[in-house]
Amino acid sequence: MSAELSQLPVATRLTAPERWTDSPIRIVVIGAGGNGSEVADCLACFHVALCSLGHPYGLSVTLIDGSVVRESNVVRQRFWPCDMGQNKAVALASRYNLNLGTSWVGIPRSFPCEDTTGPLELADIVVTCVDVNSARRSVGHYGGKVRRDAMWLDLGNGHRHGQAVLGALHSALRKKFPSVLEEYPEVESLADSNVKSCSAAESIATQDCLVNRTVATAGMNMLWELLRKGSTDKHWMVVSLETGEQATYPFPRVA
Repeated sequence: MSAELSQLPVATRLTAPERWTDSPIRIVVIGAGGNGSEVADCLACFHVALCSLGHPYGLSVTLIDGSVVRESNVVRQRFWPCDMGQNKAVALASRYNLNLGTSWVGIPRSFPCEDTTGPLELADIVVTCVDVNSARRSVGHYGGKVRRDAMWLDLGNGHRHGQAVLGALHSALRKKFPSVLEEYPEVESLADSNVKSCSAAESIATQDCLVNRTVATAGMNMLWELLRKGSTDKHWMVVSLETGEQATYPFPRVA
């Protein structure tokens, strides 16, 4: 009996690197719109919480987005009328630097570009909050240097549903910690949709008012567990505003 039990698959946990305890935790957020602006707000809360718990540095965040704030963004993104016309990444980074005394960086460019190479090389966690699959593919097949233990959290959503997938950024670890490309292989072939909402009403018709906040909260809960407890077995979460359901899936078990 004991020999049989020893051969059963073992639950897999993702463990935070030891360096996180005494150095800045470097997070790169690609996309600063619906999900990205909600993520930035959560990261600001995490930074304050970690520092209050005794972390010497908290979070060092880089936001990447080439878009500017438009009228339709004010409804379901973390922007206000005074932000209109400003670059999204720069507006968010400046907001938290002013209010929290941080030195977060906003890069007003689309990923990938020369300006994003440095942040990707140093990133402990990359969070993708993009609405085009080509951007996910650019991250998943990134040819530059990344940390072997860097993690990748991808957030995606439709009108009233969404998902968050936490996995490995480095391809060598994706069998143990699959990324969104492994869990959603259709991402490799799906074409981008570049239709933009021109008004607040169109924006809500395309994506419900709270869907971004709901998806971001699900994904950030996984990240907070990793930051606070040092490990997590939560790999994948799906949420539905239509039914009110939320489901969580663990990492694949290993023999």
